[in-house]
Amino acid sequence: MNTTVKNNFSSLFLSRGLNYISGDKPMLEILSHFGFKPDQDLIELGGYVSEEMIEALDVIDHYSKPVLHTWGLLGDRIDYVRISPDHERVLTKLQNLGVIRKMNGKRMSLMDHFVSGYAISDSGVFCTMTLTAQTAYILNKYGDPSLKKKYLGRFFDRNNPWYGATFYSEIQGGSDIGANTTIAEQDGDRFYLTGSDKYFASNAGIADAALVTARFRDSPKGAKGISLFLVPAYCDDGKLNYTIRRLKNKMGTTAVPTGEVEFNRSEAYLIGSMKEGIYLSMEALIISRIDDAIAAVGIARKALWEAYLFAEKREAFGKKLIDHDLMRKDFMELEIDLEAAAVLSILSAKYFDDASDSRPPYDTKYHFSRLLGNIAKSIAADTSAGITRYSMEMLGGIGFFEEFPMAKFHRDSIVTSIWEGTSNIQALETLEVLTRKEGVRMLHEHLNAAVSGFRDREFAKLFHKESGRILQKIMDMLSSGEQEYYSKEILRLLGTVIASAELELIGQDIPEGNGIMRLTSRLYFQEKLLGKSIEFDEMQKNLNIIRWMAEARGETGK
Repeated sequence: MNTTVKNNFSSLFLSRGLNYISGDKPMLEILSHFGFKPDQDLIELGGYVSEEMIEALDVIDHYSKPVLHTWGLLGDRIDYVRISPDHERVLTKLQNLGVIRKMNGKRMSLMDHFVSGYAISDSGVFCTMTLTAQTAYILNKYGDPSLKKKYLGRFFDRNNPWYGATFYSEIQGGSDIGANTTIAEQDGDRFYLTGSDKYFASNAGIADAALVTARFRDSPKGAKGISLFLVPAYCDDGKLNYTIRRLKNKMGTTAVPTGEVEFNRSEAYLIGSMKEGIYLSMEALIISRIDDAIAAVGIARKALWEAYLFAEKREAFGKKLIDHDLMRKDFMELEIDLEAAAVLSILSAKYFDDASDSRPPYDTKYHFSRLLGNIAKSIAADTSAGITRYSMEMLGGIGFFEEFPMAKFHRDSIVTSIWEGTSNIQALETLEVLTRKEGVRMLHEHLNAAVSGFRDREFAKLFHKESGRILQKIMDMLSSGEQEYYSKEILRLLGTVIASAELELIGQDIPEGNGIMRLTSRLYFQEKLLGKSIEFDEMQKNLNIIRWMAEARGETGK
Protein backbone atom coordinates (compact mmCIF):
# COMPACT_ATOMS: atom_id res chain seq x y z
CA MET A 1 0.00 0.00 0.00
CA ASN A 2 1.51 3.32 -1.10
CA THR A 3 -0.41 5.85 1.01
CA THR A 4 1.05 9.24 1.89
CA VAL A 5 -0.11 12.08 4.06
CA LYS A 6 -0.16 14.36 1.01
CA ASN A 7 -2.80 12.43 -0.94
CA ASN A 8 -5.12 9.79 0.47
CA PHE A 9 -8.00 10.29 -1.97
CA SER A 10 -8.13 6.54 -2.63
CA SER A 11 -9.59 6.19 0.88
CA LEU A 12 -12.51 8.37 -0.27
CA PHE A 13 -12.79 6.91 -3.76
CA LEU A 14 -12.05 3.21 -4.19
CA SER A 15 -12.06 3.43 -7.99
CA ARG A 16 -8.91 5.51 -8.12
CA GLY A 17 -6.49 3.66 -10.39
CA LEU A 18 -9.12 2.22 -12.74
CA ASN A 19 -8.99 2.89 -16.44
CA TYR A 20 -12.41 3.91 -17.73
CA ILE A 21 -11.49 2.88 -21.27
CA SER A 22 -9.09 -0.08 -21.27
CA GLY A 23 -10.57 -1.59 -18.09
CA ASP A 24 -14.21 -1.34 -19.17
CA LYS A 25 -14.85 -4.69 -20.84
CA PRO A 26 -18.49 -4.13 -21.89
CA MET A 27 -17.66 -0.79 -23.52
CA LEU A 28 -14.69 -2.30 -25.35
CA GLU A 29 -17.01 -4.97 -26.77
CA ILE A 30 -19.50 -2.30 -27.87
CA LEU A 31 -16.82 -0.15 -29.51
CA SER A 32 -15.28 -3.15 -31.27
CA HIS A 33 -18.67 -4.04 -32.76
CA PHE A 34 -18.96 -0.56 -34.25
CA GLY A 35 -15.44 -0.69 -35.66
CA PHE A 36 -13.89 1.76 -33.21
CA LYS A 37 -10.58 1.01 -31.50
CA PRO A 38 -9.46 3.43 -28.76
CA ASP A 39 -6.09 5.00 -29.47
CA GLN A 40 -3.38 5.78 -26.94
CA ASP A 41 -4.84 9.22 -26.19
CA LEU A 42 -8.16 7.67 -25.20
CA ILE A 43 -6.50 5.01 -23.07
CA GLU A 44 -4.44 7.68 -21.33
CA LEU A 45 -7.65 9.68 -20.83
CA GLY A 46 -9.32 6.67 -19.21
CA GLY A 47 -6.56 6.55 -16.61
CA TYR A 48 -6.27 10.30 -16.14
CA VAL A 49 -9.97 10.64 -15.25
CA SER A 50 -9.64 8.10 -12.47
CA GLU A 51 -6.20 9.10 -11.18
CA GLU A 52 -6.55 12.89 -11.21
CA MET A 53 -9.61 14.45 -12.84
CA ILE A 54 -12.35 13.15 -10.56
CA GLU A 55 -10.46 14.37 -7.48
CA ALA A 56 -9.76 17.78 -9.03
CA LEU A 57 -13.41 18.25 -10.03
CA ASP A 58 -14.64 17.09 -6.65
CA VAL A 59 -12.57 19.86 -5.04
CA ILE A 60 -13.82 22.39 -7.59
CA ASP A 61 -17.42 21.29 -6.92
CA HIS A 62 -17.10 21.86 -3.18
CA TYR A 63 -14.54 24.61 -2.75
CA SER A 64 -13.62 26.33 -6.00
CA LYS A 65 -16.61 27.19 -8.15
CA PRO A 66 -16.23 29.67 -11.03
CA VAL A 67 -16.71 33.28 -9.89
CA LEU A 68 -17.80 36.28 -11.98
CA HIS A 69 -15.69 39.45 -11.60
CA THR A 70 -17.72 42.20 -13.26
CA TRP A 71 -15.29 45.09 -12.77
CA GLY A 72 -11.52 45.42 -13.00
CA LEU A 73 -9.29 47.25 -10.56
CA LEU A 74 -9.27 50.38 -12.74
CA GLY A 75 -13.06 50.51 -12.95
CA ASP A 76 -13.42 48.93 -16.40
CA ARG A 77 -16.09 46.34 -17.19
CA ILE A 78 -14.30 42.99 -17.60
CA ASP A 79 -16.91 40.24 -16.97
CA TYR A 80 -14.10 37.86 -16.10
CA VAL A 81 -15.21 34.40 -14.98
CA ARG A 82 -12.39 33.24 -12.80
CA ILE A 83 -11.72 29.50 -12.58
CA SER A 84 -9.16 27.80 -10.37
CA PRO A 85 -5.71 26.83 -11.67
CA ASP A 86 -6.70 23.16 -11.24
CA HIS A 87 -9.77 23.78 -13.38
CA GLU A 88 -7.58 25.29 -16.09
CA ARG A 89 -5.20 22.34 -15.89
CA VAL A 90 -8.05 19.86 -16.35
CA LEU A 91 -9.32 21.68 -19.45
CA THR A 92 -5.79 21.90 -20.86
CA LYS A 93 -5.20 18.18 -20.28
CA LEU A 94 -8.44 17.26 -22.03
CA GLN A 95 -7.51 19.45 -24.96
CA ASN A 96 -4.03 17.91 -25.12
CA LEU A 97 -5.60 14.46 -25.28
CA GLY A 98 -7.52 15.52 -28.37
CA VAL A 99 -11.11 15.72 -27.13
CA ILE A 100 -11.68 18.58 -29.62
CA ARG A 101 -8.53 18.57 -31.74
CA LYS A 102 -9.16 15.10 -33.21
CA MET A 103 -12.33 16.42 -34.84
CA ASN A 104 -10.10 18.43 -37.17
CA GLY A 105 -9.59 16.54 -40.40
CA LYS A 106 -10.57 16.30 -44.03
CA ARG A 107 -13.95 15.07 -42.80
CA MET A 108 -14.85 16.29 -39.33
CA SER A 109 -15.53 13.05 -37.45
CA LEU A 110 -16.95 13.23 -33.94
CA MET A 111 -16.43 9.62 -32.80
CA ASP A 112 -13.24 10.31 -30.81
CA HIS A 113 -15.04 13.18 -29.13
CA PHE A 114 -18.08 11.04 -28.31
CA VAL A 115 -16.03 8.18 -26.84
CA SER A 116 -13.95 10.69 -24.87
CA GLY A 117 -17.19 11.85 -23.30
CA TYR A 118 -17.84 8.38 -21.92
CA ALA A 119 -14.51 8.44 -20.07
CA ILE A 120 -14.84 12.06 -18.90
CA SER A 121 -18.61 12.07 -18.33
CA ASP A 122 -18.46 14.81 -15.66
CA SER A 123 -21.45 16.90 -16.69
CA GLY A 124 -19.69 20.14 -15.87
CA VAL A 125 -16.31 19.92 -17.55
CA PHE A 126 -17.59 17.76 -20.41
CA CYS A 127 -20.26 20.39 -21.10
CA THR A 128 -17.43 22.82 -21.84
CA MET A 129 -16.06 20.32 -24.36
CA THR A 130 -19.48 19.58 -25.84
CA LEU A 131 -20.25 23.24 -26.45
CA THR A 132 -16.86 23.69 -28.06
CA ALA A 133 -17.40 20.68 -30.32
CA GLN A 134 -20.80 22.02 -31.42
CA THR A 135 -19.40 25.43 -32.23
CA ALA A 136 -16.45 24.10 -34.24
CA TYR A 137 -18.67 21.60 -36.07
CA ILE A 138 -21.26 24.16 -37.17
CA LEU A 139 -18.62 26.74 -38.09
CA ASN A 140 -16.75 24.17 -40.18
CA LYS A 141 -19.85 22.88 -41.94
CA TYR A 142 -21.82 26.08 -42.54
CA GLY A 143 -19.49 29.05 -42.05
CA ASP A 144 -18.48 30.95 -45.16
CA PRO A 145 -14.81 30.61 -46.23
CA SER A 146 -13.72 33.99 -44.85
CA LEU A 147 -15.32 33.28 -41.47
CA LYS A 148 -13.71 29.84 -41.26
CA LYS A 149 -10.35 31.28 -42.21
CA LYS A 150 -10.66 33.85 -39.43
CA TYR A 151 -11.87 31.63 -36.58
CA LEU A 152 -12.00 27.87 -37.24
CA GLY A 153 -8.30 27.15 -36.75
CA ARG A 154 -8.38 28.75 -33.30
CA PHE A 155 -10.51 25.89 -31.94
CA PHE A 156 -7.78 23.41 -32.88
CA ASP A 157 -4.76 25.47 -31.80
CA ARG A 158 -2.46 23.18 -29.80
CA ASN A 159 -1.12 25.96 -27.61
CA ASN A 160 -4.14 28.13 -26.83
CA PRO A 161 -7.34 26.56 -28.17
CA TRP A 162 -10.61 28.45 -28.19
CA TYR A 163 -13.75 27.28 -26.42
CA GLY A 164 -17.29 27.57 -27.74
CA ALA A 165 -20.86 27.85 -26.48
CA THR A 166 -24.48 27.81 -27.62
CA PHE A 167 -26.56 30.70 -26.28
CA TYR A 168 -30.06 29.66 -27.37
CA SER A 169 -32.53 29.58 -24.50
CA GLU A 170 -34.25 32.69 -23.19
CA ILE A 171 -36.23 33.16 -20.02
CA GLN A 172 -39.61 33.46 -21.73
CA GLY A 173 -39.19 30.40 -23.94
CA GLY A 174 -36.75 27.87 -22.52
CA SER A 175 -36.70 24.96 -24.97
CA ASP A 176 -39.04 26.89 -27.30
CA ILE A 177 -36.35 28.63 -29.36
CA GLY A 178 -39.05 30.07 -31.61
CA ALA A 179 -40.02 32.35 -28.69
CA ASN A 180 -36.60 34.10 -28.78
CA THR A 181 -36.74 37.90 -28.68
CA THR A 182 -33.05 38.74 -29.27
CA ILE A 183 -33.00 40.97 -32.33
CA ALA A 184 -30.55 40.84 -35.24
CA GLU A 185 -29.98 43.77 -37.56
CA GLN A 186 -27.88 44.14 -40.65
CA ASP A 187 -25.77 47.23 -41.34
CA GLY A 188 -24.10 46.87 -44.71
CA ASP A 189 -22.19 43.59 -44.61
CA ARG A 190 -22.16 43.49 -40.79
CA PHE A 191 -24.62 42.04 -38.30
CA TYR A 192 -25.41 43.16 -34.74
CA LEU A 193 -27.43 41.52 -31.96
CA THR A 194 -29.41 43.18 -29.16
CA GLY A 195 -31.22 41.38 -26.35
CA SER A 196 -31.04 40.76 -22.61
CA ASP A 197 -32.79 37.41 -22.19
CA LYS A 198 -30.18 34.69 -22.86
CA TYR A 199 -30.91 33.14 -19.52
CA PHE A 200 -29.25 29.71 -19.66
CA ALA A 201 -25.87 30.53 -21.18
CA SER A 202 -23.47 27.73 -20.23
CA ASN A 203 -19.75 28.32 -20.76
CA ALA A 204 -20.31 32.04 -20.33
CA GLY A 205 -16.95 33.50 -19.40
CA ILE A 206 -15.03 30.51 -20.78
CA ALA A 207 -16.27 30.61 -24.38
CA ASP A 208 -14.21 32.63 -26.85
CA ALA A 209 -17.09 32.49 -29.35
CA ALA A 210 -20.69 31.34 -29.14
CA LEU A 211 -23.43 30.20 -31.48
CA VAL A 212 -26.36 32.51 -30.79
CA THR A 213 -29.97 32.41 -31.99
CA ALA A 214 -31.73 35.67 -32.88
CA ARG A 215 -34.41 36.96 -35.24
CA PHE A 216 -34.57 39.87 -37.66
CA ARG A 217 -37.41 42.33 -37.05
CA ASP A 218 -39.23 41.34 -40.22
CA SER A 219 -38.73 37.58 -39.73
CA PRO A 220 -41.74 35.27 -39.42
CA LYS A 221 -42.91 34.45 -35.92
CA GLY A 222 -41.92 31.13 -34.39
CA ALA A 223 -39.02 28.80 -35.06
CA LYS A 224 -38.81 29.49 -38.81
CA GLY A 225 -37.97 33.12 -38.08
CA ILE A 226 -34.77 32.19 -36.21
CA SER A 227 -31.30 32.83 -37.62
CA LEU A 228 -27.98 31.57 -36.25
CA PHE A 229 -24.85 33.66 -35.62
CA LEU A 230 -21.30 33.25 -34.41
CA VAL A 231 -20.60 35.87 -31.73
CA PRO A 232 -17.00 36.30 -30.47
CA ALA A 233 -16.54 37.23 -26.80
CA TYR A 234 -14.38 40.20 -27.82
CA CYS A 235 -14.58 42.60 -30.73
CA ASP A 236 -11.65 42.95 -33.09
CA ASP A 237 -10.55 46.04 -31.14
CA GLY A 238 -10.36 44.03 -27.89
CA LYS A 239 -13.53 45.39 -26.28
CA LEU A 240 -16.16 43.16 -24.66
CA ASN A 241 -18.69 42.09 -27.27
CA TYR A 242 -21.38 41.10 -24.76
CA THR A 243 -21.83 41.23 -21.00
CA ILE A 244 -22.57 38.61 -18.35
CA ARG A 245 -25.22 39.73 -15.89
CA ARG A 246 -24.66 36.96 -13.32
CA LEU A 247 -23.78 33.28 -12.87
CA LYS A 248 -26.34 30.71 -11.74
CA ASN A 249 -26.20 28.79 -8.47
CA LYS A 250 -26.81 25.17 -9.54
CA MET A 251 -27.14 21.92 -7.60
CA GLY A 252 -24.50 20.29 -9.82
CA THR A 253 -22.38 20.75 -12.97
CA THR A 254 -20.42 23.46 -11.15
CA ALA A 255 -17.37 23.15 -13.41
CA VAL A 256 -19.26 24.82 -16.25
CA PRO A 257 -20.33 28.39 -15.46
CA THR A 258 -23.91 29.05 -16.55
CA GLY A 259 -24.90 32.69 -16.74
CA GLU A 260 -27.23 35.33 -18.11
CA VAL A 261 -25.85 37.06 -21.19
CA GLU A 262 -26.83 40.45 -22.61
CA PHE A 263 -26.16 41.79 -26.10
CA ASN A 264 -26.04 45.49 -26.96
CA ARG A 265 -25.29 45.83 -30.67
CA SER A 266 -22.88 42.95 -30.33
CA GLU A 267 -20.89 42.10 -33.44
CA ALA A 268 -22.09 38.86 -35.03
CA TYR A 269 -21.48 36.71 -38.10
CA LEU A 270 -24.38 35.03 -39.86
CA ILE A 271 -24.05 31.24 -40.14
CA GLY A 272 -25.72 29.77 -43.24
CA SER A 273 -28.67 31.65 -44.65
CA MET A 274 -31.13 33.78 -42.67
CA LYS A 275 -33.85 31.14 -43.11
CA GLU A 276 -31.77 28.13 -42.06
CA GLY A 277 -31.16 29.15 -38.45
CA ILE A 278 -33.55 26.77 -36.72
CA TYR A 279 -32.25 23.79 -38.69
CA LEU A 280 -28.59 24.52 -37.98
CA SER A 281 -29.34 25.28 -34.33
CA MET A 282 -31.10 21.95 -33.90
CA GLU A 283 -28.35 20.10 -35.75
CA ALA A 284 -25.86 21.42 -33.19
CA LEU A 285 -28.17 20.22 -30.42
CA ILE A 286 -28.02 16.64 -31.70
CA ILE A 287 -24.32 16.62 -30.80
CA SER A 288 -25.02 17.74 -27.25
CA ARG A 289 -27.94 15.32 -26.90
CA ILE A 290 -25.68 12.43 -27.86
CA ASP A 291 -23.05 13.81 -25.50
CA ASP A 292 -25.68 13.98 -22.76
CA ALA A 293 -26.54 10.32 -23.36
CA ILE A 294 -22.90 9.21 -23.39
CA ALA A 295 -22.02 11.31 -20.33
CA ALA A 296 -25.05 9.93 -18.47
CA VAL A 297 -23.92 6.36 -19.15
CA GLY A 298 -20.33 7.23 -18.17
CA ILE A 299 -21.48 8.68 -14.84
CA ALA A 300 -23.62 5.61 -14.20
CA ARG A 301 -20.65 3.36 -14.94
CA LYS A 302 -18.43 5.21 -12.47
CA ALA A 303 -21.08 5.11 -9.75
CA LEU A 304 -21.90 1.42 -10.21
CA TRP A 305 -18.23 0.44 -10.41
CA GLU A 306 -17.50 2.34 -7.20
CA ALA A 307 -20.48 0.68 -5.50
CA TYR A 308 -19.27 -2.75 -6.62
CA LEU A 309 -15.78 -2.19 -5.22
CA PHE A 310 -17.38 -1.04 -1.96
CA ALA A 311 -19.59 -4.14 -1.86
CA GLU A 312 -16.49 -6.30 -2.23
CA LYS A 313 -14.89 -4.73 0.85
CA ARG A 314 -17.81 -3.98 3.14
CA GLU A 315 -19.13 -6.66 5.47
CA ALA A 316 -22.67 -6.81 6.84
CA PHE A 317 -24.52 -9.59 8.64
CA GLY A 318 -21.50 -11.87 8.61
CA LYS A 319 -20.36 -11.65 4.99
CA LYS A 320 -19.31 -9.27 2.24
CA LEU A 321 -22.12 -7.26 0.69
CA ILE A 322 -21.39 -8.73 -2.73
CA ASP A 323 -21.95 -12.23 -1.35
CA HIS A 324 -25.57 -11.43 -0.49
CA ASP A 325 -27.83 -12.80 -3.22
CA LEU A 326 -30.13 -9.78 -3.16
CA MET A 327 -27.19 -7.43 -3.69
CA ARG A 328 -25.95 -9.54 -6.60
CA LYS A 329 -29.42 -9.43 -8.15
CA ASP A 330 -29.51 -5.64 -7.83
CA PHE A 331 -26.08 -5.26 -9.41
CA MET A 332 -26.96 -7.57 -12.29
CA GLU A 333 -30.21 -5.80 -13.13
CA LEU A 334 -28.54 -2.38 -13.00
CA GLU A 335 -25.63 -3.61 -15.12
CA ILE A 336 -27.96 -4.94 -17.80
CA ASP A 337 -29.82 -1.61 -17.95
CA LEU A 338 -26.52 0.27 -18.10
CA GLU A 339 -25.17 -1.79 -20.99
CA ALA A 340 -28.39 -1.34 -22.97
CA ALA A 341 -28.21 2.44 -22.48
CA ALA A 342 -24.54 2.38 -23.49
CA VAL A 343 -25.36 0.51 -26.71
CA LEU A 344 -28.10 3.00 -27.61
CA SER A 345 -25.74 5.92 -26.94
CA ILE A 346 -22.86 4.61 -29.06
CA LEU A 347 -25.28 3.53 -31.80
CA SER A 348 -26.73 7.06 -31.96
CA ALA A 349 -23.21 8.53 -32.03
CA LYS A 350 -22.17 6.28 -34.93
CA TYR A 351 -25.32 7.03 -36.93
CA PHE A 352 -24.95 10.78 -36.49
CA ASP A 353 -21.27 10.69 -37.39
CA ASP A 354 -22.07 8.75 -40.56
CA ALA A 355 -24.94 11.12 -41.46
CA SER A 356 -23.16 14.39 -40.67
CA ASP A 357 -22.54 15.30 -44.32
CA SER A 358 -26.29 15.78 -44.81
CA ARG A 359 -27.60 19.36 -45.07
CA PRO A 360 -31.06 20.94 -44.83
CA PRO A 361 -33.63 19.69 -45.74
CA TYR A 362 -31.59 16.57 -44.77
CA ASP A 363 -31.86 12.97 -45.91
CA THR A 364 -33.55 10.02 -44.20
CA LYS A 365 -30.28 8.75 -42.69
CA TYR A 366 -29.86 12.05 -40.86
CA HIS A 367 -33.44 11.95 -39.56
CA PHE A 368 -32.94 8.40 -38.30
CA SER A 369 -29.87 9.60 -36.42
CA ARG A 370 -32.10 12.27 -34.86
CA LEU A 371 -34.53 9.57 -33.79
CA LEU A 372 -31.75 7.52 -32.20
CA GLY A 373 -30.27 10.57 -30.48
CA ASN A 374 -33.58 11.44 -28.83
CA ILE A 375 -34.16 7.85 -27.71
CA ALA A 376 -30.62 7.46 -26.39
CA LYS A 377 -30.66 10.71 -24.42
CA SER A 378 -33.99 10.01 -22.76
CA ILE A 379 -33.25 6.40 -21.82
CA ALA A 380 -29.63 6.99 -20.80
CA ALA A 381 -30.58 9.94 -18.59
CA ASP A 382 -33.30 7.95 -16.80
CA THR A 383 -30.98 4.97 -16.42
CA SER A 384 -28.18 7.12 -15.04
CA ALA A 385 -30.37 8.88 -12.50
CA GLY A 386 -31.63 5.52 -11.25
CA ILE A 387 -28.22 3.84 -11.11
CA THR A 388 -26.47 6.75 -9.40
CA ARG A 389 -29.27 7.03 -6.87
CA TYR A 390 -29.19 3.35 -6.06
CA SER A 391 -25.39 3.29 -6.01
CA MET A 392 -25.63 5.84 -3.20
CA GLU A 393 -28.02 3.50 -1.41
CA MET A 394 -25.57 0.60 -1.78
CA LEU A 395 -23.10 2.60 0.28
CA GLY A 396 -25.69 3.09 2.99
CA GLY A 397 -25.71 6.34 4.94
CA ILE A 398 -22.25 7.40 3.79
CA GLY A 399 -23.48 7.34 0.20
CA PHE A 400 -25.43 10.47 1.08
CA PHE A 401 -22.37 12.31 2.40
CA GLU A 402 -20.93 15.05 0.21
CA GLU A 403 -17.42 14.18 1.40
CA PHE A 404 -17.43 11.20 -1.00
CA PRO A 405 -17.78 11.57 -4.82
CA MET A 406 -20.90 9.38 -5.10
CA ALA A 407 -23.28 12.23 -4.24
CA LYS A 408 -21.74 14.39 -6.96
CA PHE A 409 -22.24 11.59 -9.51
CA HIS A 410 -25.95 11.60 -8.74
CA ARG A 411 -26.29 15.39 -8.82
CA ASP A 412 -24.49 15.57 -12.15
CA SER A 413 -26.54 12.74 -13.67
CA ILE A 414 -29.85 14.49 -13.10
CA VAL A 415 -29.12 17.36 -15.48
CA THR A 416 -28.68 15.03 -18.46
CA SER A 417 -32.46 14.69 -18.74
CA ILE A 418 -32.91 18.49 -18.66
CA TRP A 419 -30.17 20.00 -20.79
CA GLU A 420 -30.80 20.40 -24.53
CA GLY A 421 -34.47 19.49 -24.15
CA THR A 422 -36.32 17.68 -21.38
CA SER A 423 -37.64 14.14 -21.70
CA ASN A 424 -40.93 15.54 -23.01
CA ILE A 425 -39.06 17.35 -25.78
CA GLN A 426 -37.24 14.12 -26.70
CA ALA A 427 -40.55 12.26 -26.85
CA LEU A 428 -42.17 14.90 -29.06
CA GLU A 429 -39.22 15.01 -31.44
CA THR A 430 -39.27 11.21 -31.65
CA LEU A 431 -42.93 11.48 -32.59
CA GLU A 432 -42.15 14.09 -35.24
CA VAL A 433 -39.53 11.88 -36.94
CA LEU A 434 -41.85 8.86 -36.85
CA THR A 435 -44.87 10.64 -38.30
CA ARG A 436 -43.33 13.23 -40.63
CA LYS A 437 -39.83 12.07 -41.60
CA GLU A 438 -40.40 8.45 -42.66
CA GLY A 439 -39.25 7.28 -39.26
CA VAL A 440 -41.53 4.24 -39.17
CA ARG A 441 -40.16 2.95 -42.47
CA MET A 442 -36.55 3.56 -41.38
CA LEU A 443 -37.19 1.83 -38.08
CA HIS A 444 -38.55 -1.28 -39.77
CA GLU A 445 -35.62 -1.33 -42.21
CA HIS A 446 -33.14 -1.03 -39.36
CA LEU A 447 -34.70 -3.83 -37.32
CA ASN A 448 -35.16 -6.12 -40.33
CA ALA A 449 -31.48 -5.69 -41.18
CA ALA A 450 -30.54 -6.45 -37.58
CA VAL A 451 -32.68 -9.62 -37.38
CA SER A 452 -31.35 -10.86 -40.72
CA GLY A 453 -27.90 -10.63 -39.16
CA PHE A 454 -28.78 -12.86 -36.18
CA ARG A 455 -26.84 -16.10 -36.52
CA ASP A 456 -29.14 -17.93 -34.10
CA ARG A 457 -32.14 -18.37 -36.38
CA GLU A 458 -34.39 -19.78 -33.65
CA PHE A 459 -33.77 -16.67 -31.57
CA ALA A 460 -34.35 -14.57 -34.70
CA LYS A 461 -37.85 -16.05 -35.00
CA LEU A 462 -38.60 -15.40 -31.34
CA PHE A 463 -37.27 -11.86 -31.53
CA HIS A 464 -39.28 -11.18 -34.68
CA LYS A 465 -42.44 -12.36 -32.92
CA GLU A 466 -41.93 -10.38 -29.71
CA SER A 467 -40.61 -7.22 -31.35
CA GLY A 468 -43.50 -7.40 -33.82
CA ARG A 469 -45.94 -7.45 -30.92
CA ILE A 470 -44.32 -4.31 -29.45
CA LEU A 471 -44.12 -2.55 -32.80
CA GLN A 472 -47.83 -3.21 -33.37
CA LYS A 473 -48.54 -1.62 -29.99
CA ILE A 474 -46.51 1.41 -31.11
CA MET A 475 -48.45 1.59 -34.39
CA ASP A 476 -51.73 1.43 -32.49
CA MET A 477 -50.65 4.38 -30.33
CA LEU A 478 -49.50 6.34 -33.40
CA SER A 479 -52.88 5.85 -35.07
CA SER A 480 -54.92 6.49 -31.92
CA GLY A 481 -55.28 10.24 -32.38
CA GLU A 482 -53.55 10.75 -29.01
CA GLN A 483 -49.95 10.35 -30.22
CA GLU A 484 -48.61 13.10 -27.95
CA TYR A 485 -50.16 11.48 -24.89
CA TYR A 486 -48.41 8.18 -25.67
CA SER A 487 -45.15 9.66 -27.00
CA LYS A 488 -43.02 8.83 -23.96
CA GLU A 489 -44.18 5.24 -23.96
CA ILE A 490 -43.51 5.04 -27.69
CA LEU A 491 -39.97 6.30 -27.12
CA ARG A 492 -39.35 3.81 -24.31
CA LEU A 493 -40.66 0.85 -26.29
CA LEU A 494 -38.62 1.82 -29.34
CA GLY A 495 -35.48 2.07 -27.21
CA THR A 496 -36.14 -1.36 -25.70
CA VAL A 497 -36.54 -3.09 -29.06
CA ILE A 498 -33.56 -1.36 -30.69
CA ALA A 499 -31.31 -2.00 -27.68
CA SER A 500 -32.28 -5.68 -27.61
CA ALA A 501 -31.46 -6.11 -31.30
CA GLU A 502 -28.10 -4.37 -30.97
CA LEU A 503 -27.16 -6.34 -27.84
CA GLU A 504 -27.73 -9.57 -29.75
CA LEU A 505 -25.57 -8.42 -32.68
CA ILE A 506 -22.76 -7.40 -30.34
CA GLY A 507 -23.04 -10.51 -28.18
CA GLN A 508 -22.82 -12.92 -31.09
CA ASP A 509 -19.47 -11.39 -32.11
CA ILE A 510 -17.90 -12.69 -28.91
CA PRO A 511 -16.69 -16.33 -28.61
CA GLU A 512 -19.07 -18.57 -26.68
CA GLY A 513 -19.03 -17.93 -22.94
CA ASN A 514 -16.40 -15.16 -23.00
CA GLY A 515 -18.35 -11.99 -23.70
CA ILE A 516 -20.16 -9.72 -21.25
CA MET A 517 -22.55 -8.62 -23.98
CA ARG A 518 -23.35 -12.20 -24.98
CA LEU A 519 -24.60 -12.86 -21.47
CA THR A 520 -26.40 -9.52 -21.26
CA SER A 521 -28.21 -9.89 -24.58
CA ARG A 522 -30.48 -12.79 -23.71
CA LEU A 523 -31.17 -11.64 -20.15
CA TYR A 524 -32.17 -8.18 -21.42
CA PHE A 525 -34.49 -9.78 -24.01
CA GLN A 526 -35.98 -12.01 -21.34
CA GLU A 527 -36.61 -9.16 -18.91
CA LYS A 528 -37.69 -6.38 -21.26
CA LEU A 529 -39.41 -8.11 -24.20
CA LEU A 530 -40.70 -11.29 -22.58
CA GLY A 531 -41.36 -9.67 -19.20
CA LYS A 532 -39.75 -12.55 -17.27
CA SER A 533 -37.60 -11.95 -14.20
CA ILE A 534 -34.12 -13.40 -13.92
CA GLU A 535 -34.35 -16.63 -11.94
CA PHE A 536 -31.94 -17.38 -9.10
CA ASP A 537 -30.08 -20.11 -11.03
CA GLU A 538 -29.70 -17.77 -14.04
CA MET A 539 -28.27 -15.08 -11.81
CA GLN A 540 -25.72 -17.49 -10.32
CA LYS A 541 -24.74 -18.78 -13.76
CA ASN A 542 -24.23 -15.29 -15.25
CA LEU A 543 -22.29 -13.50 -12.52
CA ASN A 544 -19.52 -12.66 -15.01
CA ILE A 545 -21.81 -9.81 -16.08
CA ILE A 546 -20.73 -8.00 -12.92
CA ARG A 547 -17.55 -9.81 -11.82
CA TRP A 548 -15.47 -8.12 -14.51
CA MET A 549 -15.56 -4.95 -12.36
CA ALA A 550 -13.41 -6.72 -9.76
CA GLU A 551 -11.15 -8.35 -12.33
CA ALA A 552 -10.41 -4.99 -13.98
CA ARG A 553 -9.34 -3.42 -10.68
CA GLY A 554 -5.65 -3.50 -11.61
CA GLU A 555 -6.15 -2.08 -15.11
CA THR A 556 -4.43 1.29 -15.39
CA GLY A 557 -3.84 1.39 -19.13
CA LYS A 558 -0.27 2.45 -18.57
